[in-house]
Amino acid sequence: EAVVVEGKNSVTLNNVALTGNMQASTDANENVHNIMLYQSMSGDAEVGHSSFTATGGSIIAKAGDMFYVTNTTCTISLSNVALTLANDTLLQVAGNNSSRGWGTEGANGGTCTFTAAGQTMSGNIIVDEISSLDLSLAEGSVLTGAINTSGAAGTVNVTLGSDCQWVLTGDSYISSFTGDVSGITTNGYTVYVNGAA
Repeated sequence: EAVVVEGKNSVTLNNVALTGNMQASTDANENVHNIMLYQSMSGDAEVGHSSFTATGGSIIAKAGDMFYVTNTTCTISLSNVALTLANDTLLQVAGNNSSRGWGTEGANGGTCTFTAAGQTMSGNIIVDEISSLDLSLAEGSVLTGAINTSGAAGTVNVTLGSDCQWVLTGDSYISSFTGDVSGITTNGYTVYVNGAA
């Protein structure tokens, strides 16, 4: 991985060029990712809120999801960072199979607050049924991607600033939407808020 933040710790990057290239393990259940925020429960990091902040610079993923959140509560904040994804997943907030002791399977999802300011980003977002996401786009941010394309799962609240855009690349299923729908470019796709188009 490029960065791992465990438990009650934080990483802040200012104008940094960061690259990660995580190799897949023999465990088919292990998520491959570039930046992970999690709690291992091994006792080497205090349990608490994790945070990752990046301003300027670049983040390149050569393998896996750009961001992966599991078994923790966290904040991710991006501003004017050039992102290069390895696959089509910008962010995955999900539980894990607990084979490595990361919480109890079925109850080890993630709770993530993701804030983008002056940020252009692409890729899909996945939030499973035991996880939640508060996504906020501000200061002219643009997201090109879809959220939970397979259908409703965890709680996903989206706030779209007045000068921001969400360009859909697939149907998206969220729990709440705050903002002006004129900021959404549908491309023939639909946003479902609690099941309503």
